[in-house]
Amino acid sequence: MLDVKGVSAFAERHLMPDQVLVTRSTGEDALDPATGDLVPAEPQAVHSGMAGLYRGRERIRARSGHDGAWIDEVRTGYRMLLPLSAAELRENDTVLVAESRDEQAVGRTYRVAALGEVSSLPVLRTVWLEEHNREVNAA
Repeated sequence: MLDVKGVSAFAERHLMPDQVLVTRSTGEDALDPATGDLVPAEPQAVHSGMAGLYRGRERIRARSGHDGAWIDEVRTGYRMLLPLSAAELRENDTVLVAESRDEQAVGRTYRVAALGEVSSLPVLRTVWLEEHNREVNAA
């Protein structure tokens, strides 16, 4: 019989070298005591810890332009591997790469593009991402 816990531990050790912070917007407003204005509430942390970020496939999306015309857009898709213990991510959650072996990845943010994949024999979590924002590291 396959030792699923052993395979999970191997995957975490060898396939998840990065540290990420995944946040989710609450959709609520909070009162800023300094100005008295309502501002978007701080997003809540969903996962903070190990992950592996890998380039996936090209994703083609169509969206309406301001004049109602359809525009084809090609974006690079990424997949993120997470431990089984990670909370379930939702579409539009934000992923920030906090630490990585690839220093150019640090500071990049991604948007969760689809619900995570599931399996009858899970050993890790897989979530599809789209690049959202990139801060260039000034060295």
